[in-house]
Amino acid sequence: MNREVVKKFSEKYPDVKELFEKHQFLENEVTQISQKNYLTPEEEIKVKQLKKEKLYIKEQIYKLIKKYEGIEID
Repeated sequence: MNREVVKKFSEKYPDVKELFEKHQFLENEVTQISQKNYLTPEEEIKVKQLKKEKLYIKEQIYKLIKKYEGIEID
C-alpha cells in the first residue's frame, strides 16, 4: 500500500488517520527494539507481536480505503 495514498485518506477520514498513526507508532517501536545488537527472547517475542499488530492495522486501513473508494471487499 502506498504511504502517500494512506496519508491522503487519513486527511479526509479520522478513522484512517487514527489507524495510520497507530501503525506509525508500532513501526517506530519495532525499529527502536530491533536496533539493539542482541535481543532477549522476550524482546524477540515483543517484536513479533508488534509486527503482527502492524499487519492487522495495515489490513484494516486497506479495507477502509477500499470502502471509501466505494469498492467492497471480503
